[in-house]
Amino acid sequence: MLYDLSDRMQTNDFADLEGTKVLARDLENDFQVAQSAGCVLCGLAFHAVEEESAIFPSAASVGNGLVPLLIEEHHDLSRREVEIAEDAHALLENPGATERVAAGVRLNQKVNELLVAYFTHMNREEVELVPLLREQFEDAQQGAWQASIVRSFPPDRLMALLAWMLPAMNVTELAEFLGALQRLAPPPVVTAVTNLAAAKVPGPRWAEARNRTGL
Repeated sequence: MLYDLSDRMQTNDFADLEGTKVLARDLENDFQVAQSAGCVLCGLAFHAVEEESAIFPSAASVGNGLVPLLIEEHHDLSRREVEIAEDAHALLENPGATERVAAGVRLNQKVNELLVAYFTHMNREEVELVPLLREQFEDAQQGAWQASIVRSFPPDRLMALLAWMLPAMNVTELAEFLGALQRLAPPPVVTAVTNLAAAKVPGPRWAEARNRTGL
């Protein structure tokens, strides 16, 4: 999602009002008001909500100050996301192409700053939090956190996030995900997710994942 956001910001022509309206729509920061299932900042925002409710209460007992730092970073990321979404919509009010281009440059700079902060935060989670959880908690507990997060998603939000997740997986990850889905999910869910994967995952990778899982 971050890579896609960066690419779209770099290539958007802010002089083109109609194209910029599409970008602003996809930069909504709230699933409840978003007009697009491809909303970028919606998915990023729920990264914090779900971690803090499902994982952080347990992690805080063994984290030696790590969890408060991660929560502080979540708040900073949320502030940045809201500001970017608001600035994107305010940009549409600029009457002239020259003004929109100048505002687009400033918006692009804010997005770049968000990317730096987000990658730093995610790397901290991967390098510090994930090993801590693996050391301190059994696989069953970690699986329960994951299941709790998935259950908390309304179906439309889950499918919107899967539309980002599935094409971001390499073929081994995708095959493992689909295999687990076949074992654990009811047939209508398997059908819905595999149809989504067929539409979103590049052809050769999808063909290999299907071959490995017997779909």
